[in-house]
Amino acid sequence: MTKYLYILMLCFTAITGFYFFLSWAQLPPGQRYIYPIDDVYIHLALARNFAELGVWSVNISGFDSASSSILYTLLLAGLIRLFGDWEYYPLLLNVVFGYLTVYSVYRYYKDFYGSAELKWAAALILFFPLVYVMVLIGMEHTIQMFLMVLAVYFIRRNVKSDFRCKDFLLLLTVTFFLSMVRFESMFFTVSLAFALFLRKNYLKGTLILVAGFIAIVVFGIISVQNGGFFFPNSVMVKGSYPAEDHIFMSMWQLFENGILLNVSFYKCLFFPLVIIAVYLFEKYRAARLKNLLNETLLIVVVLTSVLHALFAVLMYRYENYLMISLLLICIPIITHLHEKYRKTELNKSLLKILTLGSITAIVLISIYRFGYHHLPLTYMSKGINSQQVEMSRFLGKYYKGEKIVANDIGAISYFSGVQLLDIVGLGSTDIAEEIVRNKHLSAEENAFKNKKFIVEYAAKNKFKVAVIYPEWFPGGVPDEWIPVATWKIPEPYGPARQRIVFYALRSEEEASLRKNLMEFDRNPNVKQELLNKVTK
Repeated sequence: MTKYLYILMLCFTAITGFYFFLSWAQLPPGQRYIYPIDDVYIHLALARNFAELGVWSVNISGFDSASSSILYTLLLAGLIRLFGDWEYYPLLLNVVFGYLTVYSVYRYYKDFYGSAELKWAAALILFFPLVYVMVLIGMEHTIQMFLMVLAVYFIRRNVKSDFRCKDFLLLLTVTFFLSMVRFESMFFTVSLAFALFLRKNYLKGTLILVAGFIAIVVFGIISVQNGGFFFPNSVMVKGSYPAEDHIFMSMWQLFENGILLNVSFYKCLFFPLVIIAVYLFEKYRAARLKNLLNETLLIVVVLTSVLHALFAVLMYRYENYLMISLLLICIPIITHLHEKYRKTELNKSLLKILTLGSITAIVLISIYRFGYHHLPLTYMSKGINSQQVEMSRFLGKYYKGEKIVANDIGAISYFSGVQLLDIVGLGSTDIAEEIVRNKHLSAEENAFKNKKFIVEYAAKNKFKVAVIYPEWFPGGVPDEWIPVATWKIPEPYGPARQRIVFYALRSEEEASLRKNLMEFDRNPNVKQELLNKVTK
């Protein structure tokens, strides 16, 4: 079966390498490699400040947890502390954990199944959960996927050995690190503990809860003591949770938005869940229902997926750790059901139709995801270079150390050395608190209150200029802010918007901002338009 490991490794290397060099080739000659998304530089800025200054913020003072990955930021900070600042640590880590993920998938099927399952893995495992894409974007999701593969492996091994001490200690270790890599791993911890409680392993279930929450609790206490939230700003701003009043209506809205009307749920999770449902029905329809409680691995993965869909984001990249775990348990089910259904006619089995339809959907979704990401992977780095990196060059040259308002803060915070106010709230706890406070208000009232707070905060703290997507400003950019110029890039990939606007927040800043923009030797790919009146 070793040949399947070689096939997986070769495919992973070829595809990842191809898109790495293709993306780099779009940049100007002599240009260093730029990550396809801006968020990587948030991790780098925070990690550098923590390593060099002991400050957990993208700014050089305060406490603003823009990162939702304790482990990834600490790994980067450790590398910076030991070897100095280098912007390619994220890429290095992702390549290493990408190979570890592929190898762990191979070991899972080698140790517990056979060549039939490895054939399916060789065909789907890189494309359905987009392992190569996660490596190239340079975020913590590759480590999360690796740890999730290990979690599936060790749950399977623990069930087989009846949770003997050595195997359970390894599962505890994986649970601990999963909780540190992203906060959505709380869903996994709760699901695994619940599955163990169903098996009446109360002590082991409790230990899982301790291992899965100890790092989160310690971080939360430190954060609160330093004026932050218990959870990182990104979790509080982006996460979904019921309002304190009208809780039943809020829970229905979570179900409606997270599952029922969520297109991403159907693209990412629905068809693997159908396959699992068919398998369980086939296996237990003639057996006592209580036997289902022993399906520990299935319970954990399915419940984790449902909780994530309800309370977190299912798009961009946040769903891939779920997709790889679902695929890991679906492939053996597919091979089992295929063998079982060979003896029946298609038109005599509704379950067979559901299974084959879901398998076909997974294959088509894998092809679609591969094709869909071709152009973004090719041109996102160029877009980030033209907009975010160019903004950071401008601000670093003319406004280093000054107070700047922004909404995409990665490259700006890492390269320019400015002091940022993030209107989205990820890098500014004061803004995040206001956003969270107003989260359950009506859209109109929410925008009004957030806008009022940002304007007053920027004025009180004497921020000089803003570089933002005007569409992202809650309630519209305030009339008192003076638009000076727009930058527009041709690439529709990378930045969230192709157009940014520079604003002077006070009249005395307008002339100098205009002069600086006119003098700046910007990237010729960026089209600049100087403004004489308000633009929206």
